[in-house]
Amino acid sequence: MGCFHLITGRKYRWYSLRILMLWLMVCSLGNVLSAAEPVPAETLYLKSGEFLAGESVGFESGKILFQLTDGSVRKVLLEDVDRLEYAELATDPDAPPPGEELLVSNENVELPPLPAMINQTPVPQPIGVSPEFGDVEDENTSPWDRVEGYYDTCWEYAEIWTKRMEIGGTFLAGNTQRDYVTTALQLEKSDDDNQFLFEIGGRWGQSNGIRDANRWYGNATLDVARTTKWIVFVTNKNVYDEFENLDWRGTISSGLGYRFVNEKDRRLIVRVGPGGTHEIYNDPSMRRTTLDVFAEIEFHWPLGDHAKLEHKQTWTPSVDNVQILRLTSETGILFKLDNKDRWNLRLGLLQVYNSYPNAGRKKNDFTGTVSLVYTRK
Repeated sequence: MGCFHLITGRKYRWYSLRILMLWLMVCSLGNVLSAAEPVPAETLYLKSGEFLAGESVGFESGKILFQLTDGSVRKVLLEDVDRLEYAELATDPDAPPPGEELLVSNENVELPPLPAMINQTPVPQPIGVSPEFGDVEDENTSPWDRVEGYYDTCWEYAEIWTKRMEIGGTFLAGNTQRDYVTTALQLEKSDDDNQFLFEIGGRWGQSNGIRDANRWYGNATLDVARTTKWIVFVTNKNVYDEFENLDWRGTISSGLGYRFVNEKDRRLIVRVGPGGTHEIYNDPSMRRTTLDVFAEIEFHWPLGDHAKLEHKQTWTPSVDNVQILRLTSETGILFKLDNKDRWNLRLGLLQVYNSYPNAGRKKNDFTGTVSLVYTRK
């Protein structure tokens, strides 16, 4: 009986010892696994209140590249970052004291370098500094160059267009009061096959307080071609002229054209096709719609190294009323003012002919202009 109790006590102590050893092994394994988990090197705090644990690896297009603990890389806009702090690592002798050093902060102007990505050395940019447009101006930059730089900046979002702005005027004060303004804007986009031209402008003037010029226009022309010099065109022209008693004249036409010359500085294009014109006159009131033949010639040619000629002439003779013929002819000579061929002085002459004008109006109108032209290609 005493032997049975002895054996039972030994078995109980043996089982207890095995359970204790098993518990110690489980605890040791947990400590090893905990120690194997990587401790985040940095913490990225966002303005939204969110924070990310991991490590910053570089910059890309105004974004910070932040690698999370799972290995994925997240791109965060710099403007959304509040601060970037080192982790509190007591075992790392090189780590700064907690909270004393920030890698990124909106209160900092300079951005310290971050670890480079593989095979890439990012160039950090300062936070809070807006990007610069154009080249840095030196001390010898003239006011003329500054004006040109500001204009180029305004047009940087439409670089695919050739842009041309024209403005001119005459102003007299004293015994004679004279104010005269002419302005125009052209936008042109072209490639080897197609070309689109949009132009809008006008002329306004008064003498001794009495208005004597008030004409505005808006035109659009689309040339569609393939690989030959033949083109298919669609055009729409609109005019308002107070002193022709014309509230609106609209012409639309489509047909064929031929590009005899279509180079950067030389152009000779002819367009011919059927069209229609609608006119609204006042004093006396009259509305007129005609079927027309549309014909247009466009001619650009250099006149030496410092001047070039521009000429465009449009005919719209009526088919159903042979007495009606409309002609618009505009000629200009441009004189270069700089070596870049951007600034030009333009001397222009506009002729508007209407064989059947409104009652009391003359058939011909001539307008001469002197204007400053800026072209950005």
